[in-house]
Amino acid sequence: MATMSVDALKNNLTNPARVYLWEVLFPNPVAGDPETLLLRCQTTSMPGRSFGRIHVPFKQSGGIEFPGKLTYSHNWELTFQEGSDREIFNAFYGWCQAVIHDKYNTGDLIIKRNILLHLIETDGSVSKKIRLIGCFPSEMRDVALDQNSEDALKFTIVFGYDRWEEAA
Repeated sequence: MATMSVDALKNNLTNPARVYLWEVLFPNPVAGDPETLLLRCQTTSMPGRSFGRIHVPFKQSGGIEFPGKLTYSHNWELTFQEGSDREIFNAFYGWCQAVIHDKYNTGDLIIKRNILLHLIETDGSVSKKIRLIGCFPSEMRDVALDQNSEDALKFTIVFGYDRWEEAA
């Protein structure tokens, strides 16, 4: 049985992962500069996964559970800091237009890209790499504009994706 003490925790957990040490890499975006997208990405999350459940009743008991199908949310949200150069808007508006052009109702079949999420250690090394496969922007969220606010302009982009995996 584990010893429940602060010293035991300190010996077991020498360097906790930090939620602020990460980067998102766009190796070949449909539109926009990969370095600008990397530098201006402000918030995101690690994608999750879950399993369905198969319940098998048995006589008068509560039954038993088995794992079912693997499921993903298929939504991944990122928030970007915009500049006066409008690089973020231009990049994702261009990508969205490639998905379905709002004037001509046409789209490009080659709009999906793989995106990498790296978790970084305090020494700068990458401790975990996650590859989101088949990403495309599915939503550019509304941006509230307010003449009484001193906030910077940020865009939230929701990506759809096929699946994710640990990358080497």
